[in-house]
Amino acid sequence: MTKLKRTKSALLQALFVVLGIAIAFPVLYALCASFMKPTEIVGLDPKVIPTGGSLRNYLEVFETTNILRQSWNSIVITAVTTFLRLFVAALAAYAFAFFDFPGKRLFFYLTICTMLIPGEATLLTNYETVSGLGLVNRYMGSIIMFIGSGTAVFIIRQYFLNLPRTLYESAVIDGCGNFRFFLTIVLPLSKPVLSASAINGFVQIWNQYLWPKLIATRPEMFTVQVGLAQLNSTEGSAYGVILAAAVVALIPTLVFFVVFQKQIAGGMIAGSIKE
Repeated sequence: MTKLKRTKSALLQALFVVLGIAIAFPVLYALCASFMKPTEIVGLDPKVIPTGGSLRNYLEVFETTNILRQSWNSIVITAVTTFLRLFVAALAAYAFAFFDFPGKRLFFYLTICTMLIPGEATLLTNYETVSGLGLVNRYMGSIIMFIGSGTAVFIIRQYFLNLPRTLYESAVIDGCGNFRFFLTIVLPLSKPVLSASAINGFVQIWNQYLWPKLIATRPEMFTVQVGLAQLNSTEGSAYGVILAAAVVALIPTLVFFVVFQKQIAGGMIAGSIKE
């Protein structure tokens, strides 16, 4: 490697480090500020690093809010919805990739078109439907709204198209049923794209606010995002408490991301495969 190339590589790495710090700075500051006193956050001389770490803000969060129940609600809703969304999307993608049936292309295009419809456009009709089913203040009321995902179907289908067609033909000749082939061969070979779709779905569903707020009227059924919004409106200038609650709400997402970080690299390009 020449001196010029080494210099370019060092500059590029330095640029990436600076960009990484800039992107992570809000999270790092929220973590630091959650241990600060109010005067250190909004005083005449605000601090970036706490002068003396204190768990007072965290203790106040657990004593004055219902964040543990709200976090549990979010975990249940997010975990169940992510699993159901992944399974339903994989089944639909399997049909689009391996089956031939009348209107296949039309149905696939209609599925893609759902990606263009904002959720707010169907908010009222969806609420009327869910309310009519008696699912207000129930986990299923939040779960049912996010099971279908055109984006997940599209990405997984593109990955399935890259699997050797001979696998399917051999399985049919050997008498392997479609569902057995799907479970025992297709899914194990598709771990990268399934992991990427699961991560994307988990983060998206965990951060939902508008629908969980609309479908839950009892405080014990609030998700953590709804709880944070209410805490922000009631605590006023108690930014340390609010940031401490935000850090607690961030922990499950970080844990999920760390556990599946090895699958991210393979899954990031899974949807780029063309038919």
